[in-house]
Amino acid sequence: MNPKHLYALTEKQKQDYQIQPDEFPGFAANSTSEEYEFTPYMAQTTLRFWYNTQTSAFSTHWHDAQEIIIPLEEELTATVQNVTFRLKPGDILLIPPGELHSIEAPPCGSRFIFLLELTLFCQFGSFLRTQALLSKPVLITADACPEIYETEISLIMETAGHYWSDSPSKLLFIYACLMKFYAHYTDYCTGRQHTVSGHADHIKGNSASDTVSRLLEYLQRHYAENITLEEISKKADLSKFYFTRIFKQHTGQTFYDYLSFLRIQSAESLLKDTSVPVSDIAAACGYASSSSFGRAFRKYRNCSPLEYRSLHGHGSQ
Repeated sequence: MNPKHLYALTEKQKQDYQIQPDEFPGFAANSTSEEYEFTPYMAQTTLRFWYNTQTSAFSTHWHDAQEIIIPLEEELTATVQNVTFRLKPGDILLIPPGELHSIEAPPCGSRFIFLLELTLFCQFGSFLRTQALLSKPVLITADACPEIYETEISLIMETAGHYWSDSPSKLLFIYACLMKFYAHYTDYCTGRQHTVSGHADHIKGNSASDTVSRLLEYLQRHYAENITLEEISKKADLSKFYFTRIFKQHTGQTFYDYLSFLRIQSAESLLKDTSVPVSDIAAACGYASSSSFGRAFRKYRNCSPLEYRSLHGHGSQ
């Protein structure tokens, strides 16, 4: 497949896209290792898109936004939590919020860098499965995902067009495109797993997909409780081994990995937005002790809870 025509920009677009809609002055590469980056969102939004042509590197950093990187001209190398991705033009890399990542200095070329928070999407119950899939880096390429690639790259290009447009409804169009983008990827992952397993599972008249969706909603409400794999399997009226298989199929991760993701996500909000002591946050998020919370938090965020809090201006507690 040669999809270059799907993401090629006209000369006018290249000129127009270098100017931010709000005339924001620009976004320079950082140089401080493992720096927390405050995302300069556009006013009254939680997004900022860049048409980036700089040849300097972005050293290791992290932020609360999801980052989407799409090289348009020339290859690009990005590293996420010590995993290196060598991106070809047109490849789409989704980096989860909070993940340490860096971009090597490209000798030339251009790329899109989209930064956006997922809070708005998370208000939809059906986004829970998508959120689980997006908790790990995602790479969408023409070769690896031929069934959806054309749709996904076309939605990215349409999103960019709306961002740099003068339409008074541009934000509605942007979020509509992104919702479609995430929905197509979620359906693709679910359908692919059914193909791999050889059939679509059905459980007591309901599909495995419905069962997993119901359990994801349950976990959203009860993640702070002492939930075990055996208990959640029993709640689904499934064997532990069958539940483990369908949960991984539909979310891209194990039950315990997803439970940890929910707990750390909740802890991040409390650390950023409150001055609640870390010991109380540990208990509120389902950890038996501050030490176990600290170990889990460092595993996911490469810093301690206190270090994370200090980066958001709350100091030590």
